[in-house]
Formats: sequence, structure tokens, C-alpha cells
Amino acid sequence: MTHSPGAAPVPWHLPATGRHAHTRSTRVLLGRQGIFTADRGLYGYELLFRAPGRMGLRVDLWNARQQDRATEHVIAAAFHMATHPPIDMLAFINFTRSYLVDRADVGFRPDQAVIEVVESAFADEPLRQRLGDLQRRGYRIAIDDFVGTASQMALLSHAEFVKVDVRDLVAQGPDLVARARAHGSTLVAERVETRAMLEWCEELGFDLYQGHGFEPAIVMDRGHAELAA
Repeated sequence: MTHSPGAAPVPWHLPATGRHAHTRSTRVLLGRQGIFTADRGLYGYELLFRAPGRMGLRVDLWNARQQDRATEHVIAAAFHMATHPPIDMLAFINFTRSYLVDRADVGFRPDQAVIEVVESAFADEPLRQRLGDLQRRGYRIAIDDFVGTASQMALLSHAEFVKVDVRDLVAQGPDLVARARAHGSTLVAERVETRAMLEWCEELGFDLYQGHGFEPAIVMDRGHAELAA
């Protein structure tokens, strides 16, 4: 498959309702949560879709098209806003299979962000080929919410980072860590809320940590834009 450069992603908002139904102008918001070393050194940020008045969104429950538009919004808000400089710390951004396979350009440089493959992505040959192509171009790959599914295991050889939710670690036990590290990936513990959780994850060999025990997710205002519905 040949991928040529495409247009820069643009922000997106959820369709407005009521008296705002015809409003095309909105604030561009972006969620951010730090990823840290055990001694609380900042390593990078996970960037998240946020929309005005919709702070409790569960983007992971949306269909692929909606998730892809949310990803476009995150990339645009992080790297393509005329009113704000690009995010200057390594970013982790969620991607579906369809976004990666169907789009010519991810919308940022390899040094700006890590491509975080969501847990629902099916590891077919087109996706594996696309990840290999992106790696050859210098992009770094992460697997999100690793629970050891067949698709996730098939993608491990591409993953520089593997993210494990502490809740899944509690449910499955330490063997999940061994599977996640099968190809020597850097392990990121998610939802680390307490000192006891941190110490347990350190004992299991995690490298990086994310969660309210380090920093809650915050919402950044990235400026004002005229957006298509």
C-alpha cells in the first residue's frame, strides 16, 4: 500500500443540540495526563479528546468513525493550532486500525508522538504492514490496555511501549506482565492511584507510570476555531 502525505487534521466537536445546533464556532479543548518515571520525572503525556460541556466522554465506546474523528481533533489541537505552539513533550495518542490503515499521513512528525494502538484494533496483515512502515519511518508504537488478546500478541513485535491497566493486572495476575514484556517493550502502568500500587508495579518491573497518584488528567484550552459539524 502506498501512502502519500495528506492534509493536516482539523479539530472536531460533537454535534450541537438545542439553541446551539447551528453553532460552528467553538473552543478547542484537549485532555492531558502525564506519564512518569518511578521517581516522578515527567516522560510524556497521553493526549485525550475533550469537548465543551462533555467532560465525561467514553471515547472507547464510540464507533470507529467517531473515534477517528476524535483522533483527528487531538492531533489538530496538539500540533496544528495557529493560536498555540505545538505540544513540546512526547505525546501518546490513541489510534484505531481504520485510522492507521485508511489514512495516508498520521499528521505529526515521529519525534512528536507515539502511536498508541487501541485495544479493539484487529491485527490483520494490512495493520501489521502499516505499523512496520511507520516504524521504518521512525514512528514509535504502543499497545494500549494490553490484556494478552491474540491481536495484541500479534502486534507485540512492533511495540516499543505496552500499557497495562492496573485493574487488568489485578484480574489476571503477574503473568500478564511476562506476556507484555515478551519482546522487550517498555511497560507503562495505567491507573496508578496509590503508593502501594506504585510499589507493586515497580516490583513487577514496570518502567513508566500514569494515573491520579501522579497527576490527574487536565483539560487545556487550545484556542478558538470554526468547525464543520
